[in-house]
Amino acid sequence: MPSVTIFLAFFFLLFASAITAQNNTNPPTDAPTEAAGPTLDTGDTAWILCSTALVMLMTPGLSLFYGGMVSRANVINTLMLSVVTMGVITVEWVLFGYSLAFAPGTPGMGDFRWGGLKEVKAYEPNTDYAPTIPHLLFCMYQLMFAIVTPAIISGAVVGRMKFVTWIIFVFIWHIVVYDLIAHMVWGIWTETQVVNGVEESVTRFGWLKERGAIDFAGGTVVHISSGISGLVAAILVGKRTKGSKEDIAFRAWNIPFTVLGACLLWFGWFGFNAGSALGANGLAAIAFANTTIAAGSGFLTWILIDGILYRKATAIGASSGAVVGLVAITPAAGFIVPGFAILFGLVSVSFAYLAVRVKKKINLDDSLDAFSCHAVGGIVGAFMTGLFATKEVNEFGANGAFYGNPKLLGEQVLAIVIAVIVSGGLTALILLPLKYIPFLGLRVLKVEEEKGLDEKYHGERINISMRNLGLDKDKEKGEKRDEKSSD
Repeated sequence: MPSVTIFLAFFFLLFASAITAQNNTNPPTDAPTEAAGPTLDTGDTAWILCSTALVMLMTPGLSLFYGGMVSRANVINTLMLSVVTMGVITVEWVLFGYSLAFAPGTPGMGDFRWGGLKEVKAYEPNTDYAPTIPHLLFCMYQLMFAIVTPAIISGAVVGRMKFVTWIIFVFIWHIVVYDLIAHMVWGIWTETQVVNGVEESVTRFGWLKERGAIDFAGGTVVHISSGISGLVAAILVGKRTKGSKEDIAFRAWNIPFTVLGACLLWFGWFGFNAGSALGANGLAAIAFANTTIAAGSGFLTWILIDGILYRKATAIGASSGAVVGLVAITPAAGFIVPGFAILFGLVSVSFAYLAVRVKKKINLDDSLDAFSCHAVGGIVGAFMTGLFATKEVNEFGANGAFYGNPKLLGEQVLAIVIAVIVSGGLTALILLPLKYIPFLGLRVLKVEEEKGLDEKYHGERINISMRNLGLDKDKEKGEKRDEKSSD
C-alpha cells in the first residue's frame, strides 16, 4: 500500500537522523561518587523498574478488556488497535516525544534537546523530576503512560476505523495533544539567569503546573485527554453498521476476557499510581492504598446501581466500575487521605453510569465507553482532587477547598477545561484532513465492516463456532419467530 510505504519511510528517516545524535547513556569512565552529585537510591530505582513493568502490562490488559466486548469478527483488530501503540509511541517517544513533553522549553511545550534520548543519562538523575532514580528510568516509566493513553481512544472507534489511518492518527495525536498537555501539567526545569551580574538558578514550570493545578498520576494528562478525544473520534468516524451476520446486537464475544483485562488493569494501576511517588516510600504506600480502595468502591457501586435498576449484577458492569474508580483516583492518589478514596469510586461511577445511559438515549456510538469511563471519571477525579487534596499527605501538593484553599478548585476546573478544549479541538483537526485524503479516509467500507476487520487487516480470525457461542440458538429462535409472524 503506497500510504504505508510513505509513512514507514518518513518514520525511519526520522529514526535514522535521531540515532546519529550523541547519546550519553553509556557507563561513565569514572564511577559516580557521592561527592560528584545526587546519589541514586537502589530501593527507589528497583521500585520504579517494577512500576514501569506494571504500567506496561496495562496496555495488553486494556486490549483484553476491550477485546472481550466486541464481536468475534473484530477481536484481533481490537487487540491490535491497543497494542500497536507499544510500537508507534515507543519510537515517537525516543525520537522527540519525551523531549517535547518533559524537556525545558516554554510553558506550553518542551524543546528538542533530549531528542534521540540525548543527555538522558542512565547513571545520573534529573533532579527536577526524580532525584533518586536514573533519568533514563524516569523516561522509560513515562513512556508506559504515553503508550496506554492513545490505546484508550481506540475503544470509541472499534470495528469500523481503518488500521493504517489509526496508526497515522496515533502518531500525530501524541505529538500535538499528549506531549502538549503533559508538558503543561507536569513540566518542570531549572534555568540559570543573570540578575545584576550574578548568576541565579530559577525553576520554571509548565503553564498549568505554574498556576497551581495538580495531577498526581495522569487524571488530566491521560484520561481526560483520551476520553474526550475518543468522543470526538466516535462522532467523526460515525456509528457502527447494524445488521452484521457476525455481530448479533453487537454482542460481547468473551466476557471472561473483559474481566481478566480489568483485573490486569487494576494490577498494573499500582505501578501507575504508587509508582508516581517516584520512590519506595510512604507516599507510594498512600497512593497504593488509595488505588485499590477507589477501585473496590467503584466495583461495588456499579453492582449496586445495576441491582437497583435491573436486579442483576453484570460482570462487564462491575469490571467497568472498577476501571472508573481507578481513573477517578489517579489525579488524587498521592494527595488525599485514603478514606476519601471510597467517595472517589462512589461519585465517579455514579456519573459514569449516568453518562452511559445518556449516550444510549442520544444514540452516540462510543463503542466501549471510552468517554463515559475515562473522560467522565477523569473530570470527576480532577474536580474532587481540588476538594480533598491536603499537604498533610504530600507536602509538595496543595491544600484543597475542604482544607481552606478554594483557589486549588478553581485551578483544577481551569485545567479540566483546557484539557477538554485542547484534546477535543486538536483531535478534530487531525481527523478531518485524514477523513478526506483520498487514499486514506477514516472508515472501512460497509461490506468490510459487516464481515469484520480481523481477516481484512490481519489475515487472522477467532475460530470459534457459532454453536460454542450460543449464537446458533439465537438464530434458530429468530427464524422460528419469523415463521410464526409470517403465518
